[in-house]
Amino acid sequence: MQSRSLFLRQAVLLLAVFFLVPTAGLALTGRDVALKADQVDTSQSADMSMAMVIKRGDQQLVRAMSMKKKKFPGVDKQHIRFLEPAEVRNTAYLTWTYKELGKDDDMWVYLPAESLVRRISGGGKKGSFMRSDYANEDIARREVDRDTYNLLPDENLGGVDCHVLEARAIEPEKTNYSKRIIWIRKDIWLPAKIDYYGQDGHRIKELLFGGYKEIQGIWTATRQRMHTLDANSETILELREVQYNTPVADDLFLSQNLKR
Repeated sequence: MQSRSLFLRQAVLLLAVFFLVPTAGLALTGRDVALKADQVDTSQSADMSMAMVIKRGDQQLVRAMSMKKKKFPGVDKQHIRFLEPAEVRNTAYLTWTYKELGKDDDMWVYLPAESLVRRISGGGKKGSFMRSDYANEDIARREVDRDTYNLLPDENLGGVDCHVLEARAIEPEKTNYSKRIIWIRKDIWLPAKIDYYGQDGHRIKELLFGGYKEIQGIWTATRQRMHTLDANSETILELREVQYNTPVADDLFLSQNLKR
């Protein structure tokens, strides 16, 4: 009876070790949070219509645009075409975001007034996207492992609990930013806010997300507001319509077809 009691105590101890030790190892890292946020969009393709409103002081520019995205082996591709107003109609951007680290992402722009397709590279990616508060690099998807992550203390933002990440580029010379602080909602794993810091260490821009909707089973932020802090300037992006996993032709994502 005594040996049986000892056996039971040992069995209980072994079970406790079995269950408790792995649990201790399940603490999320900053990269874990970034990956979970990156994986919210499970679609293979998307077709979107959007409005962009640029506000500078008393001036306001309104632009309509379409965006199509598709995942290919080893690379995510995105096509943006401006529809209105007339002075920007048919201006188009194409981005290829590679999963392979060390390989520079590709970006092209088609300027109809010049009937010319230009590759945007190097410092050009740091330039303004269509005179907005977004930089060209901001409109392209960023591969998770192009940054290192430090998990900061959780914060409540607008009544929602958030993980907070400090992201720093592995190749800092290729970006406008020394770091980004990113608030990721714990409930739907989408970003709520991003603060952008310049190379001098000062906060230069703030991006706020809103209008969260579950569309075809995918949580989506339908509104963004990018504010440049040292200027009376902000840009709002509104998602008007989206269809996930809709057929999108592969040849749409070829630079030589941007003139179409």
